[in-house]
Amino acid sequence: MYLTLLGTGCPSVDFKRFGPSNLISTNKTKILVDCGSGVTQRLNQINLSGSDIDVLLLTHLHSDHVIDFYQLIISSWHSYRTKPWIVYGPVGTKKFVKKIMNAWEDERELRISYEARSSIKAFKIKVNEFKSEGNIKIKDLKINYFEVDHKPVKYAYGFSFFNKSKKLTISGDTRPCENLMKNAFKSDVLLHEVFVEDEIKEVNKMRTKKTLHNVKKYHTTSSQVGKVAYIAKCKELVLTHFVPTRFNISRLKKTVRNDFGKDPIIGKDLLKIKI
Repeated sequence: MYLTLLGTGCPSVDFKRFGPSNLISTNKTKILVDCGSGVTQRLNQINLSGSDIDVLLLTHLHSDHVIDFYQLIISSWHSYRTKPWIVYGPVGTKKFVKKIMNAWEDERELRISYEARSSIKAFKIKVNEFKSEGNIKIKDLKINYFEVDHKPVKYAYGFSFFNKSKKLTISGDTRPCENLMKNAFKSDVLLHEVFVEDEIKEVNKMRTKKTLHNVKKYHTTSSQVGKVAYIAKCKELVLTHFVPTRFNISRLKKTVRNDFGKDPIIGKDLLKIKI
């Protein structure tokens, strides 16, 4: 099983860190987790496209995690996808997909009628909404989905992937959360988001002290994430979804190491990890 970080950024635009997205792959299976800005370009950089993806999982419906959903769909058609999409996500995903597909319906129908391609199955999307917790099986991957705490976002999820004797857990967006630590227990790799404290400052009236407090409050900070991985007894901690996207790497490593007991892996776009 492999984990490829396609995007390690956040809503702020950074050409080195695209929007949140990850690929979990085996010889048989390719699963995409989230589809942030630039996901199709990153797939292209590793010689893949939307036509290669078996299943799309969505952690939650914040824009930075789903903004390139339609780009993923339409580009998969242009890449000769001949099978419907299977999408799993939180409550609200069916409504989201319907709205996005409706917004582009006129343009899409014009392309379909004029370009006369042999298949339009890429535009058929089967959406499955998560309940609370459960598991799904995609070929040789077993996936547990579980709720995390990203309030005021009502529905947010993390995932654990199992292949042979290996376990990978993806936190999704969350503050420190007992349910995450329970589900991540003894993971070979924990991929966790991080709000890097003391690296993001107030800016005029658009980024106030209250803004920073509220954003920080529903994420996991650099002084918390090492503790999470330590309590969950994870073998490796990989950091992603950096807020902000530019920071002092040495200082972040030291902060996390003090709690985790070893250096975290500082994620970067296109980093591929064998699990």
